[in-house]
Amino acid sequence: FLGDWRMTLIATLSIPLAILGAIIGLFATGNTLNAMTLGGLALAIGPLVDEAIVELENNHRHHRLGKNRVRAAIDGCREVLVPVMVSAATTFIVLTPLALMPGIAGFLFRPLTLAIGFAMLTSFMLSRTFVPMLCAKFLPDHGSADDEAPALPAPVARLVGAVQSGLDGLAERYRSALARCLEQPRRTLLAIVGLFLLSLAALPLLGREFFPEVDTGQILMRVRAPSNLRLDATEERIKAVEAFLKRQVPADEREMIVSEMGLNPDWSSAYTTNAGQQDAIIRLQLKPDRSRSAQAYAADIRRAFLADRAFADLRIDFNTGGMISTALNYGATSPIDIEIDGGSAEESLGMARRIRNEVAMVPGTADVRVHQRNDAPYLVLDVDRAKAAVLGLSAEDVVQQVVVALNSSVSINRNFWIDSQSGNQYFVGVQYPENADRTLEDVLSLPVKGLQATTINLGSVVEPRRAQGAVEINHASLRRVANVLVNLDGRDLGHVAGEIRERLAGLPVPDGLRVTFKGEYERMGEAFRDLGLGLVLAILLVYLLQVMLFRSWSGPGVILLSVPMGFIGVIWMLLLTGTALNIQSLMGTIFLVGVAVNNGVLLVEFANQRRREGLSAAEAIRAAAATRFRPILMTFLATVLALLPMAIGFGHGHEANIPLARAVVGGMLTSTTLTLFLVPLMYTLLVRHMPAPVDLDAALNAPLNPPPNSP
Repeated sequence: FLGDWRMTLIATLSIPLAILGAIIGLFATGNTLNAMTLGGLALAIGPLVDEAIVELENNHRHHRLGKNRVRAAIDGCREVLVPVMVSAATTFIVLTPLALMPGIAGFLFRPLTLAIGFAMLTSFMLSRTFVPMLCAKFLPDHGSADDEAPALPAPVARLVGAVQSGLDGLAERYRSALARCLEQPRRTLLAIVGLFLLSLAALPLLGREFFPEVDTGQILMRVRAPSNLRLDATEERIKAVEAFLKRQVPADEREMIVSEMGLNPDWSSAYTTNAGQQDAIIRLQLKPDRSRSAQAYAADIRRAFLADRAFADLRIDFNTGGMISTALNYGATSPIDIEIDGGSAEESLGMARRIRNEVAMVPGTADVRVHQRNDAPYLVLDVDRAKAAVLGLSAEDVVQQVVVALNSSVSINRNFWIDSQSGNQYFVGVQYPENADRTLEDVLSLPVKGLQATTINLGSVVEPRRAQGAVEINHASLRRVANVLVNLDGRDLGHVAGEIRERLAGLPVPDGLRVTFKGEYERMGEAFRDLGLGLVLAILLVYLLQVMLFRSWSGPGVILLSVPMGFIGVIWMLLLTGTALNIQSLMGTIFLVGVAVNNGVLLVEFANQRRREGLSAAEAIRAAAATRFRPILMTFLATVLALLPMAIGFGHGHEANIPLARAVVGGMLTSTTLTLFLVPLMYTLLVRHMPAPVDLDAALNAPLNPPPNSP
């Protein structure tokens, strides 16, 4: 592109130095190199190359005008100071709303924005110092012995010549196409506006999700056995499920299977979704070199499990999202959580079952279930308070003695013994001998002692009865709730949730009950609103910044017309590649605002310079377009090629950044192409009747006028 090996070497050296500056900034702020920061550095490659190329190309142009290398470096640096500064400031402003996002999303994406910001800051400093210095040092002066570049090898020379000829031909075709567009402004505008409206019409076809599905290589399978099973019976059922999983996933594809059954009656129960001895969590870890994704395996396991009549008494659901998805969803186990609050427990559970039956008919839903169960077997001991009082026992005394007999005294009275040598603390408790075959008669025969010296059997003061009750009880804002949890299978979250809303709209809701959507769907709506606000704020701040720097209202307005052109490419790229709209692709769209505006800044600033030299608006923008075509094209190719591997998505576990890269690549395709035509056209229409911008340098250097009354 540059046609000079020295300039190519200078541009190549500036990129690793800028990335090194970003790494130093990340280290100073306590960040690490991870998937998000590396994605930010990949995004920054395009703007990094842009600043270096703009400086080098402008220096090269002044050098070809016959100036010596020092004067060419100084004049070239001064001429592009404003557009490069505006471009860097635009990127910083665009990144600011992303860095200040609240909650877990801000925590996750702040390192990415910092990586881009540090790289851009370092690149701006290098383009003002390092690049001009090397140009002044190593570019040859005209007429010197070094003026003639050393001969390149024949194959390389032919390749360089072919590239230069191709670029010259492409630039000539662009000038001809631009001339035809400027001669027919109405048709050109109608075509661009029509394309934009067509893209907006295609927007509802895009899938919507909160965060991209990431192949973490782990399948989490929750199993619910009948509520009346004991732990030993649950263990036998889980052994059968593990054997089933081993048949579904070949040994050379899996690393291990780990099962967690039941829960302990202590603090560890807060870190499991198991509600009792009938529940289990099975974690299946796949190997890194697996042939299929975790999502594909989970879908096949679900279908095979539901078709196997041996597991008809078990209920299952899957989670393959991994740690990032769980953190973003605040620990929610399913992407759609329909919450029913109000009324009695029976009314809310009845409503939840009706909703479950309706939701299960929506295509794309899977593992539709009511989270709460009310079929747990209970043995209720009703204390005869009169008999207990005669023996000097209260109801609490009876209950505590039963708990001690069935568990241990640690549950009632925590006693400690401290080892004087090691300092370790140990619980000291009294526990009855464990008996797995204990019957109801054995329980009623337990000795109970009151204030009197005599000991009686438990059955003398209690009346046993069997009942069914809740397995788990959930509250939201101090109100008891029921939840219908829904997973997805083959469809995006937005469309499935939309169809569920439509189906539930015709379902009558009894008075006193309220149905709301929670979980990932709620998080997605909040995140989309925050990012939409960030996009509007970024565009507004970019416009105000350019108004201040360009001292004009019309010029920045023309530049911002390049932003909608980027949205066209984002929509069609996501649609054609089957990528859903999510917070990653929205972040790429916001970042695209800064990248797309930079091309318009180069065109408008150079056109303003030509107008100060006396050219008309049409002539100035034609000259600017012809001069800036090559650096804009180089910037476009550098950005696209840097993001192409990320957009393709090689290997497992890298799916998180794919929508971001595809959004930027698609936006750059249309933004660069249409900006090269729309900005010159609108500049000609809006600026042609306005006076030329004032040359402040010339005004400040002009001689002072003598006082009116001076001799």
